Amino acid sequence: MKNKVFLSVLLGSLLLVLIGIMLPAPDVDRGQFLPWQIEHTADGATRVFGITLGETTLAEAERHLRGAAEVTLFAIPDGRYRVEAYFDKVVLGGFSAKMVMVMQVPQDEVAAMYARGVRISTMGSGTNKVTLASGDVRRVYATPIASLAYLTRATLDDELLLKRFGEPAARVTELENETVHWLYPDLGLDIARDRKGKAVLQYVQRKDFEALVKPLREMRPVGEANEGE
Repeated sequence: MKNKVFLSVLLGSLLLVLIGIMLPAPDVDRGQFLPWQIEHTADGATRVFGITLGETTLAEAERHLRGAAEVTLFAIPDGRYRVEAYFDKVVLGGFSAKMVMVMQVPQDEVAAMYARGVRISTMGSGTNKVTLASGDVRRVYATPIASLAYLTRATLDDELLLKRFGEPAARVTELENETVHWLYPDLGLDIARDRKGKAVLQYVQRKDFEALVKPLREMRPVGEANEGE
């Protein structure tokens, strides 16, 4: 009788061990991926939300974010092309947001993708929106992410921005809509906030920051513009 009890306990313990081995490892705590947690690798690459710009591919980002992206090519009237991956909803660190990633695809390759596009529609700005061929979509999924825009649903006021990101190197206000850009070149970050406090946080490589903000530099800003310049 004692032997039977011992065997039952032993089998039960072994079963628990096997279940523990077979169960998937717990997910990484995604609560750590917050908008102000920006890192830079040894070679200078920007890393945010667990995504390293210039290295992490779209396929890897989808697995990490647990969401599906909508891939679209845009042909801009000035002759440039841009491939974007759009995530309608991403929840990280308790914040719900949309994400738009610009893919690191050379212009000559994107031009060829444009020629193979299966559907083209023209937007109000004159920009052409192109649905890519399936083979080109697969190519995009293997491509690194060049930059990332985070469109938060939360309202960000001055106090929160200063607490989390510090004083910006400059603030530039757009003339047309009074959107204020908080510029952080050392972080590779441009925070664009409208009058209602809704913000778009755009992350780039630090080496690409001046190209990102060049149009703002060329404007004649209003309000509390160009602080720190």
